Amino acid sequence: MTSNDNLLDTIGNTPLIPLQRSSPNPSVQIWAKLELSNPSGSLKDRIALHMIEEAERRGELRPGMTIIEATSGNTGIALGMVAAVKGYELRLFMLENKTLERRKMLRYWGADLILTSKEDPDSHIWGAQALIAEDPESYFYINQNENPDNVVAHSEGTSAEIASQLEGNVDAFVAGFGTGGTLMGAARYFQDQGIGARIVAVEPGGEPRAKIDGLKHSSETYQPPIYDRDLLDTTVEVPEDAAYDTTLHIARKEGVIAGLSSGACLWAAQQLATEMDSGIIVVLFGDRGERYFSTRLFDFD
Repeated sequence: MTSNDNLLDTIGNTPLIPLQRSSPNPSVQIWAKLELSNPSGSLKDRIALHMIEEAERRGELRPGMTIIEATSGNTGIALGMVAAVKGYELRLFMLENKTLERRKMLRYWGADLILTSKEDPDSHIWGAQALIAEDPESYFYINQNENPDNVVAHSEGTSAEIASQLEGNVDAFVAGFGTGGTLMGAARYFQDQGIGARIVAVEPGGEPRAKIDGLKHSSETYQPPIYDRDLLDTTVEVPEDAAYDTTLHIARKEGVIAGLSSGACLWAAQQLATEMDSGIIVVLFGDRGERYFSTRLFDFD
């Protein structure tokens, strides 16, 4: 029997499972990387821990400083957990239209949560940037959209695990476009290891364009600087109804309570599977479904 020094040691080494009833092509296997099994419930645990510990190592984050970040929810929740374990104060900026569950989780960990205007999808980023400019000595800005440690966390962690779990047999990797860290980490790791996997980005789409928590569209004003579209093979736009329907499919056919971005990514993987003769697709299930209780995903009345 093994033990861990603290909760943060349980981050990563997440399961990779074959989806039994989700591939439209019997010659194509779809596997799900269950990042939702991280201790705070999402893939963002990896980057929260790695970005904080690298900043500590470089002396950029010191005891007594307050951590600042702009978040759509999952990164903030992960930072809440890591900051609580490490003893940092945390101030977060988040759009006012994000789910109530996310707000409550952030405040439960003791974060100072500042809600910003939903009229500007990047207002939380501008808020964080303005605060750090006021007093850079008191605050450390995680800045996940521009922080290269975000990419490293997914290349050395998520992608290396997938390659090991499937012994390098990956024909395509499908993940949502948020900060771009997961996609960039996978693209660079697979390329470095000689694994010829197609890198597929998932964005909200359709008419009108879908609103899927945690996913950005390439037309939005602010584009994360860590994101290099030249490393992508394909971008798939997912309609909102398709994301909701496929998220319910994940629960009812595969038994996994996943979030909306997972449904969007699986829908994109299913479209890809119909175009392939055979192979293995890995799709990222990024967060748990419980943080969507107040959305129509759980509206059964």
